[in-house]
Amino acid sequence: MGFYSPLPCLVTLALLLGLAATPLLKWADSPPSDVAARVTTLDGLRGLLALAVFFHHGAIFHQFAITGEWRLPPSRFYTNLGPWGVSMFFMITGYLFWSQMLKAKGRPNFLKLYVGRLFRIVPLYFVLVLFVLVAAGLATHWRLNESPFAILKEALRLLAGGALTMPQEVNGHRGALLTASGMTWTLHYEWLFYASLIVTALFARKALGGLLLPLAGLTIAILLALSGRDRFEAVLMLLFSIGMTAAAVRQPLAAALAGVPQWARSAAALAAVALALMGFDDIYAVAPALLLGGGFMLIVSGTTLFGLLLTQPARRLGDISYGIYLLQGPILALAFGIPVLKAASILSPAVHWGLVAAAAAALTLFATLMHNLVERPGIRAGRRVTAALGGRAEAPEPVRVDRKEPQPQSY
Repeated sequence: MGFYSPLPCLVTLALLLGLAATPLLKWADSPPSDVAARVTTLDGLRGLLALAVFFHHGAIFHQFAITGEWRLPPSRFYTNLGPWGVSMFFMITGYLFWSQMLKAKGRPNFLKLYVGRLFRIVPLYFVLVLFVLVAAGLATHWRLNESPFAILKEALRLLAGGALTMPQEVNGHRGALLTASGMTWTLHYEWLFYASLIVTALFARKALGGLLLPLAGLTIAILLALSGRDRFEAVLMLLFSIGMTAAAVRQPLAAALAGVPQWARSAAALAAVALALMGFDDIYAVAPALLLGGGFMLIVSGTTLFGLLLTQPARRLGDISYGIYLLQGPILALAFGIPVLKAASILSPAVHWGLVAAAAAALTLFATLMHNLVERPGIRAGRRVTAALGGRAEAPEPVRVDRKEPQPQSY
C-alpha cells in the first residue's frame, strides 16, 4: 500500500460508517431541519461529500509534513476528492433553495430566510474561529505583532460569518488558513448565492420562469467557462445552476426514471462520479461538472447508490456533515502536530493513514458533539427569532459547503 492508494480511504470510510451505526452517534438521529419534504438520498449523501473533502486533506498532509508546503497530492483520485465533495455541495444548495423559491412561488419571506441562515451557519463557524484565534495566540505567544488597524481588519473578516474570506494571517501568524484548512471559502459563495435569490426569485413566480432561469444560468456559465474568462467562478455558477435545474425538473424526472431498476440507476450515478474523479485533472471544468450533474440528477430523483444513501449510518453522517466539513482543519492540524506521530507518518503509509483514520473518528465524534451543543441550539434560537418576527420556519439548511484562494486551499 502506497501513500496515495485509494484503499485506506475506502477502508476508513467503511469504519466510519460502522462507527456511525453505534449508539455513540445516536445524538445525530434527529435532523436539524423540520422541512416537510426532505430528500432522503441527499441526507445520506452529505456526510460522504464532507468526508471526501477530509480524505483529500488527509492526503495533502503527507507532503505538508515533509515539505511544509500545502499543495495537491500526486494522485488524481485524492486531488479530485475535495472538489467532488464541494461541487456536489453547491449543487445541493442550489437544489434546496430553488425548491423553496418554487414552493413559495417566488415570494418567500427573505427576512426570515436570512435570519435562519445566520443562526444556522454562524454559530459553528465561530467555533472554528475560536480554534484559529487560539492557534494564532499560541504561535505568537499572545503578543501583539501587528498594528491595531491590521488587527481590526483581520477581526472584521473573521467575524463576518463566512461572508468574507478568512484572512491569510492573524496577528502576523500565517497559519490561520492551515488551522481552518481553507474551509470557509465556500461559505463566501453560499452567502453570494443566498443574496442572489432576492432577484432570481422573481423568475420563480411562474413555472416556466422557474425552469428557464436555471437553464439560462447553466448555458451562460458553460459559455463563460469555455471562453476562459473567470473560468473558476463560471464553473461555480454552473454547479449552482445544475442544482436549481434539478429542483425544477425533479418530479417529471423521477416519474420518468420510476421504471428503471434501482441497480441500473445506482451504477450510472457511480460511473458518472468515477469518470469525473479519474478522467480529468481538474473537476472545476465544464465536462466533469456536467458528469457530476448527471449523477446528482439521478440521486436527487431517488437513486440510492445500491441502498447506501438510505442507511442510518449514512444519514447520521449527513446530519453532522457541516461539522465534519468545517472542523476538519483543527483536528488534522492537531493530529499531525504531534512530533512523534508526524515523523512516523512521513516514513510509513500505514502510520500516515492510521493517523488519518484516527483523526476521522475523532472528527466524527467531535462533529456530533458540536451538532448538539452548538448547531441545534443555534437553529432553535433562529426559529425563536423568526417566530418573534411573525415568521414561518427557515428554508432548508445549506450545504457547504469553497474561488481559488491562497494556500492552504486546494479543492
